[in-house]
Amino acid sequence: MKENREKYENFKARINCEITGKPAQIFLDLKKRGLVTSARDAVVQGLTCLYEKVLQRDLQEAQLKASRRLSEDEP
Repeated sequence: MKENREKYENFKARINCEITGKPAQIFLDLKKRGLVTSARDAVVQGLTCLYEKVLQRDLQEAQLKASRRLSEDEP
């Protein structure tokens, strides 16, 4: 895990916002359950989860395209 931190150490983004409604309720519930410790933790976990889902979807699309190409090439 430390290697990943060192790899991305130079990247920084400042996020300063107020959330209301359902997202705020979700944050407070996750914090109450101890699943996130702070707003920063919630943002990091949320972005990581979203990014993993996007990568998974991209992989599935690439696999589907490759499968279609193979099907088209078959006699």
